[in-house]
Amino acid sequence: MTTAPESSPRASWLGRVRAGAWSRAGAIAQVIAAGPTRRATSYAARVALLAGGSVVIAVAVSVTLWTGLGPGPLDVFIGAVRARSGLPLGVTVWLTVGSMVAVAHLLGRRAGPGTVLSPFVIGAVMEIAVRGLSAYEPPSAVLSAIGVHLGAVVVLGFGAGALIVSGLGAGSGELLAAAASDRSGRDEPHVRIAIESGLLVLGVALGGPVGVGTVLVALTIGPAVAFGYRCVSSLVAGRAGVPPGRPNGDRTRPNRGRLLRWQAMNRTSAAPTTVTIPTGTTSGPPCEPSTCFHRSSGRRRRPAESTTRL
Repeated sequence: MTTAPESSPRASWLGRVRAGAWSRAGAIAQVIAAGPTRRATSYAARVALLAGGSVVIAVAVSVTLWTGLGPGPLDVFIGAVRARSGLPLGVTVWLTVGSMVAVAHLLGRRAGPGTVLSPFVIGAVMEIAVRGLSAYEPPSAVLSAIGVHLGAVVVLGFGAGALIVSGLGAGSGELLAAAASDRSGRDEPHVRIAIESGLLVLGVALGGPVGVGTVLVALTIGPAVAFGYRCVSSLVAGRAGVPPGRPNGDRTRPNRGRLLRWQAMNRTSAAPTTVTIPTGTTSGPPCEPSTCFHRSSGRRRRPAESTTRL
């Protein structure tokens, strides 16, 4: 009887990430829910990852606005609010994200430090980046514009991966979806899709900058965030081996099952060195201090002396 080949853990992990992730917040939530995530060791490194990832996300979203093809679903809503209110882009980002965090707080979900800090960085950097890009003409050829747009989505994935590795708090979209899921009793992915769909429809109704680029973002943001997270996580792992903590970033009490799996993957395959001591001898044969151990206590035994005391 033939059996179907088992899929690798990496393939199944990426498959779970691609399913149901069509926005930035959704892709980040899918990565966290798909498996144990790696965290940076020091708090300073985590803050640096949060700030750097926020800057990268802001620049990438600004590029999607600059191409004119249409940004992601939440950014369509932010663009509509900006066009209707006449407020600066940075202020619009702060008000929109702040409102989502406030609603999540009223529903019982507290924001982390990264949830508060990241929108301020993203809003300020987006204001500067949009002004800088407005001095240049976007690509006139459709294929060139699509290539730049997709490149910005890939860069956005690296920024989102840095936010995940920092572990300093969920994003506003993730926080709101989790809070609404707790109150309604519905599955969080379904609640998140309903919220994002509502924001997208409302943004389109208000005249937001929707277009073919919005569809491209929805189709590619999941794999982009998964790939960006893996790259940033590998970079952090290369600097220092860090056991995976809980998905919410609590490394003081790691999940036992995830910790055991991490230890099994990082366990060396080299067998321990054993030394056989002949029966009836008290001191045993001379040996190197680094390889000779007492057979009963397991402690390192000093080698036999070469001189005899009279």
